[in-house]
Amino acid sequence: MLISDDKLSTLPIGDRNPEGAQLLLIHVIGQAVEDHGMQAWRDEVDAFFSGPAFGRYCVLLGWNEDWARRRIQRFVARRPARHSPPALQNTKFDTR
Repeated sequence: MLISDDKLSTLPIGDRNPEGAQLLLIHVIGQAVEDHGMQAWRDEVDAFFSGPAFGRYCVLLGWNEDWARRRIQRFVARRPARHSPPALQNTKFDTR
């Protein structure tokens, strides 16, 4: 506990910042949409969007889950797929 005139104030336990949590969830969903464009991540992202975690995100965001799934599917279907960057080749040259 701090005892000074410059105390750090903390929020009461029951007082949460829903905007911060909502922004985090939206960021995670946005990152998943971006990752869906990469072939290497597509199966994992599809599992996220069809799984229970995405449903929980929708509940926390106040979104209709079916509407959100349809909207994301339409958005992803219109985007061209990106390819994973090629693996780096082993270029161990002796520079002596």
